[in-house]
Amino acid sequence: MIEFDIDPAIRIDAEGTWYFHAEEMTRQDIVQYFYQHLKRDSNGNYLIEIENDRCRVSVEDAPYLIKSVCINSSRYDGKLCIELLLSDGSREELNHDTPLWAGDDNIMYCKVKRGEYTARFSRSAYYQLCENAVYDQERGQYFINVIDRLYPIESLKKTLNGGSNVR
Repeated sequence: MIEFDIDPAIRIDAEGTWYFHAEEMTRQDIVQYFYQHLKRDSNGNYLIEIENDRCRVSVEDAPYLIKSVCINSSRYDGKLCIELLLSDGSREELNHDTPLWAGDDNIMYCKVKRGEYTARFSRSAYYQLCENAVYDQERGQYFINVIDRLYPIESLKKTLNGGSNVR
């Protein structure tokens, strides 16, 4: 079992900014390198794991931030889909089978990286996403509508560990 310090040296704030001992990491190549090695242990702790070295990472809200949203053709079936630009510089399609959810203050979240991590929508990405929001009165639920695809938005749910935003 790995023993971690109580106060991790590396932190990701709610806006996706990385810090080392309270100093912002400005070298994006290093941040990208850390993203490539970001893991989650069986207790839900985030850590950077490079070969035999491990360093715990404190995550204020979600480890990934969605910087922008656009409508694009799916590389899987050619239909229109929502494409996300993530804070690690990668792009991926919003998973149609995994609902979005609204946390405190209506901050939107979804799962990314094959459903392994939670991502928080930045304010600008949230507004881009909401351009396609519709309300279904029959179901009493909001959806993001992209032509023939509906992405459901769930309301806030508490997690087993007591957190309300991050699943």
